[in-house]
Amino acid sequence: MTEFNSSPVLAARENNVSRGVASAHPIVISRAAGSYVWDTTGKKYLDFVGGIGVLNVGHNHPAVVDAIKKQVDNFTHVCFQVGAYEPYVELAGKLNALVGGGEPYKSVFLTTGAEAVENAIKIARSHTQRSGVIAFRGGFHGRTSKTLVRSPRTFTTPPTRMSTVEFRPSRRSHRFRIFSIRRSCPSAWPPLSSSLCWAMAVS
Repeated sequence: MTEFNSSPVLAARENNVSRGVASAHPIVISRAAGSYVWDTTGKKYLDFVGGIGVLNVGHNHPAVVDAIKKQVDNFTHVCFQVGAYEPYVELAGKLNALVGGGEPYKSVFLTTGAEAVENAIKIARSHTQRSGVIAFRGGFHGRTSKTLVRSPRTFTTPPTRMSTVEFRPSRRSHRFRIFSIRRSCPSAWPPLSSSLCWAMAVS
């Protein structure tokens, strides 16, 4: 069991960081290497989390560090939606070849799992021209509104509130648009049927 780390950083965290993001362990990490991390007291831990499944080669792998340093010498971030850059296109091509074989595939890179799920839903709906989505009970897909409603196990009660978004005129438009979105789930919660929640948008 992890003992409480009385680091002043944890005290400062309470005052400066929103409760919307939780830390599973009351420790403050100071460095990491391979499969291990060290806290500010020098205590060593075996890291079973790996940044929640994103550090497949461990912490500070030399090849990864060298690639990061090389990229930083060129630029840190320009946003692909603003201007394309070669590493993005190159990586997409490599992944497409691995996944698709001889079939044509395309890729998009996103920041979080929730963002990936939301875009997957939008892409699938656009491609199939179908609106329905099936989510399995017990799954977890993220903490945004679209992903939370498809992750029933995160709720203690069904999400049945009415959400209304009112769009005010911008400098480019003087039209008002009001959307009311009602999310409703069957009363039997949390059996399998409750995970099939419907969303309806009315303009």
